[in-house]
Amino acid sequence: MKYYHVWFQTKFKKYMLIDNIDSEIHGLFKQIAEEKKIRLFATGSLPDHAHLLVGLENHQNLSWAVKMLKGISSRRISQEFKMLKQDFRTNNFWARKYGAKEVATEGLAAAASYIRNQKKDLHVI
Repeated sequence: MKYYHVWFQTKFKKYMLIDNIDSEIHGLFKQIAEEKKIRLFATGSLPDHAHLLVGLENHQNLSWAVKMLKGISSRRISQEFKMLKQDFRTNNFWARKYGAKEVATEGLAAAASYIRNQKKDLHVI
């Protein structure tokens, strides 16, 4: 199994991951990961981007996993929060690109802690 720290921003880097939307998006990530058999170890976000710690089997592809997580969550968020579509003036909740870094097994705890605590560490809460 390979582990990745993945991050991506909202479309136009707008501050949309707040309040209900923020809590809803983390629930969606967990649900999608379960549906698609992606191991999701940690989620975290700041108002304009999200971080995930995922584990993929050797036959799973990182770009496929990110496509599933971003695409399905974008569609479901747009369905639930209809005002976002008007605000964004687009059907996409997430920006096109993403970043990722492979995480060694011995670094999993540190990466998960960083992802879960970034709001607290940056005094955003």
